[in-house]
Amino acid sequence: MSASGGSIERKGPGLELQTAAYFQGLGYLVRRGVKLAVAAGSADVTDIDVLAIRFSVPLAEEKLIADCKDRKRPKPYERVLWTRGLASFARVDRAVVVLPRVPWQAREFSAQGGVEIVETREVSGKAADGELSYSPYGEADPALDRLTTLRKQRVQQQDGDLVRELAKEELKLRQMLLVGHPLTNLNRIIQTLSSVGKRADEGPEEARWLRLRTCYNAAVVAGVMLVRFACETKWTPEEEWSEYARKRLTFGDVPPNKARQLAKLALDTDFFEDLPSPEYTEEIVGVVGALISQPAAASTVPQALDYKLFGQGLGSEDAPKLQVGVLDAGSAKLGRQVLSALSYAAEVPASLWEADEEDGGSAASTGGGSAYRLK
Repeated sequence: MSASGGSIERKGPGLELQTAAYFQGLGYLVRRGVKLAVAAGSADVTDIDVLAIRFSVPLAEEKLIADCKDRKRPKPYERVLWTRGLASFARVDRAVVVLPRVPWQAREFSAQGGVEIVETREVSGKAADGELSYSPYGEADPALDRLTTLRKQRVQQQDGDLVRELAKEELKLRQMLLVGHPLTNLNRIIQTLSSVGKRADEGPEEARWLRLRTCYNAAVVAGVMLVRFACETKWTPEEEWSEYARKRLTFGDVPPNKARQLAKLALDTDFFEDLPSPEYTEEIVGVVGALISQPAAASTVPQALDYKLFGQGLGSEDAPKLQVGVLDAGSAKLGRQVLSALSYAAEVPASLWEADEEDGGSAASTGGGSAYRLK
């Protein structure tokens, strides 16, 4: 995050990666560099260093933001006030500031404001001392971060338009974690997945890899949206929440009457009953029903998708060891059901979600060989 004043802040990807790994180890789904905005795709106001999300049983969501600063003369009071205000705008449950060292007075001040302080040695020390029970993956994996940066730089030289297009899609996907109705967001995710996924096997290997990365992130965010909607409707009778889901998938944020008027103008057709729902509506309703009926497994579906797609798909050659419970059979099975529904909805092949093992390559190697492609 940017701060006012003339001093130069040193945060860099290192501390953010360590903080992401720290919270990933506590069972959160983590994303770095999330832009806060009024709506997904709109101009951003500021950025969140680390956003962490996890679900509990019975289905309830917890969101956390972490402000990461590593400089010789930290300003803990300033960071506490900044993060408290940001947490209010982002409507998250917990606010954390990560700093090198903090006097007790600052800790007392932060406690009064409902902000937690974690010292950098706490997040970096675990990795250095070998206390982590698993290897960081995805957004917390330094090797994957380096590989992503390198491939973006290479593709930028050949096809700058593609890099900008994917950056725009990534921006919207990350913003959806904080703003928008989950099913309205899901419709937009399916559009992104259809647009990018149908071209995932086009062009040079590195361009294909970047498209695949965007598709994988879309799937993980879609998993969050589906579990989030299950949280909101878990106590509602199935007949009511399923009808509400169909209307949301059909009309989005537009009132039904207004949507019919717009459809009449655009299509020159009167819809005396309702606009037809998207063809994938029943698939999505079925997934939500499965999530609501299996809350324990549903609570870790986003992490299971993140691990499968980023930890095993785009990750290092040595599959990360996960903390107990993140990838149980139930969450993995529900994750596969989510991916199947997304394939159907976006009209992309199911092979999109599987790395081609014969191709080789990984985040452990930044060579030019073809790492992952559509089968």
